[in-house]
Amino acid sequence: MESIQPTFLSLVPAILAILFALIGKNVYLALLGGLLSAGFLLDVGVLEGLWKVIDGFLVGALADRDHAKIIVFSLLIAAMVEVMRRCGAAQDLLDWLSHRVNGRQKAQTVTAASGLVVFFDDYANCLLVGQTMRPLTDRFGISRAKLAFLVDATAAPAATLALVSTWIGFEVGLMADGLKAVGMTQNAYGFFMEGWAYRFYPIILLFFVFMVAATGRDYGAMRAAENAQKPQEDTGVADDEMKEPHRKRAFWGAIVPVVALVLATLIDLYIQGYQASKNPADTPLFELIGAADGYNAMMRGGILGWLLAVLGAVLAGGTKVQEVTEHTIDGMKYIFGAMVVLILAWALGAALGELKAADYLVSVLGQGLPNWLCPTAVFVVAAAIAFATGTSFGTMGILMPIVFPLVVGIAPGEAHLLLASAASVLAGACFGDHCSPISDTTVLSSMSAGCDHLEHVKTQLPYALTVGGLSIVLGTLPAGLGLSPWVSILLAAGAAYGVLRVFGKVKESNG
Repeated sequence: MESIQPTFLSLVPAILAILFALIGKNVYLALLGGLLSAGFLLDVGVLEGLWKVIDGFLVGALADRDHAKIIVFSLLIAAMVEVMRRCGAAQDLLDWLSHRVNGRQKAQTVTAASGLVVFFDDYANCLLVGQTMRPLTDRFGISRAKLAFLVDATAAPAATLALVSTWIGFEVGLMADGLKAVGMTQNAYGFFMEGWAYRFYPIILLFFVFMVAATGRDYGAMRAAENAQKPQEDTGVADDEMKEPHRKRAFWGAIVPVVALVLATLIDLYIQGYQASKNPADTPLFELIGAADGYNAMMRGGILGWLLAVLGAVLAGGTKVQEVTEHTIDGMKYIFGAMVVLILAWALGAALGELKAADYLVSVLGQGLPNWLCPTAVFVVAAAIAFATGTSFGTMGILMPIVFPLVVGIAPGEAHLLLASAASVLAGACFGDHCSPISDTTVLSSMSAGCDHLEHVKTQLPYALTVGGLSIVLGTLPAGLGLSPWVSILLAAGAAYGVLRVFGKVKESNG
């Protein structure tokens, strides 16, 4: 095979993946279609191209040692979450919180806080918080649309920001491949943490959610829904199909495994970095973490978290060992689809690298796209794809392999632009997914809250667009010009509060 030259054909697999996702609403087929087209472009002949995809890209993605560690960590996290959910520990924690509420604003605040308690998984958040808090919000005359918003706005945003969650293995895995593609040896977990503050949309949205809850103010369609809602008697938990059989529970069983996992991972990273550093006392924390093997730390933390969840279920929850085994397997099955997306994304990223897609993009956009616009452009494109496809994971998988080499090619040596742009892929995907009526978390939020799905979309959209606009004007644009992301977050949070004070009104009394 002759040496590949970067041309428009280099972009065809990525373009096809996006088009297939938009038209077919199936991210698996979209990524596979893009991957197959890459194989055919790289090798003349259908059979040769197909074998290139299977043996070269898919097997290569699975055979990579770091990829395997990420998959194992993700499976452990999913197993831990499912064990805690099925033994009732997570549910019991939310019940404990809900019994300490005596007012409308407090009910909303506790509901939002409950979403942060279940930060480790967006699906678990949607299902647990919505069905548990529904009787409480009904009692204080909080609309089902408002409950759905509180659930949805603390599901994916909390999971994508958490330092340990069912999302992090996927996100870190994509970043690891991006760093390799541009020849950077920085630890992917350290890169993930260093760019955390550039993820403006989910950060500002969480501020906004608690402002809405604490002030009791609303505007737009949400205000109309709130004014129409009257207090109700407790309606019980969610519908029968949403219920899970519970045993004797202790809410500490939902706290200890997660806290232990987080602390063990962070301590492991620090110890590894400390041992690897020649002068640890004078080395910044991020450099210490960057010198560690993040995959090993996450795996060890995941093993500890899962073991503690199992011990809690068996010793305190009365769950049989056989049942815990089944819950563990069920949890791993639960993220099988996400793992398939991740493997396909890894494979597509490798294929795009061989086709030199980023080289072509750099040659086309290098003179047309100002450096400082990179984070904003990436955020907008990611949001558009996620909105149209309803999948944040698919959006990340399609864009991340392109963004790293693109930004490095356009703005070599400008580390803040690479951090901001990579973070904008994640933030933009979260934004588009949050607005999309076909997003799984949007559907689950409305279902668990007992809210009409279209009403949830209609009432939530003005809030999401408000935060999305602030994320661009006071987030990605200033970040591209070099402003500290922490300053941007403070400015955007203040602006969000100002919008709420000017346009938001407290619920009218209706009995």
